[in-house]
Amino acid sequence: MFGLSFWEIALVLVVALLVLGPKRLPGLAKSVGKGLRELRRASSDLRSAIEEPLEEIRKPLQDIRDDLADTVHDFKEEVEREASEEELVEGEARALVAPPAREDQSEVEDRRREVEQMYAAAEQEEATAMSEEGQQQDDEASEAGPKPPDGAPGA
Repeated sequence: MFGLSFWEIALVLVVALLVLGPKRLPGLAKSVGKGLRELRRASSDLRSAIEEPLEEIRKPLQDIRDDLADTVHDFKEEVEREASEEELVEGEARALVAPPAREDQSEVEDRRREVEQMYAAAEQEEATAMSEEGQQQDDEASEAGPKPPDGAPGA
């Protein structure tokens, strides 16, 4: 109770007995008990006064949440059903169409090499452009003169 051990409570009672005396101590204990009882009753009333309006709000919100979950579930099922129907239609269409002629393996390899060469050329052009930009910035900086240090006046 209140983070006090048995011996601490006993010490407080002994000090109260010595200070108040045996005649006034029972009356004080009775009034403290009555005050604690009233405090508990008031806190219970306050708690119920707060929880009742919250419960009135909580029920409609729970109903809305349940309806929304049902709607999402139904929508998900409908999308999955339509997707499976679409896959069936696509599968039937593929079965009706003749399979495409297979290209010769050497043609595929030639095309792959061409694409790789195009990517390599594009990367090389990009690197060249970036180095030219860096060179231009260096040239502009050297023409502007030396930069004063960060802490120097006029910076």
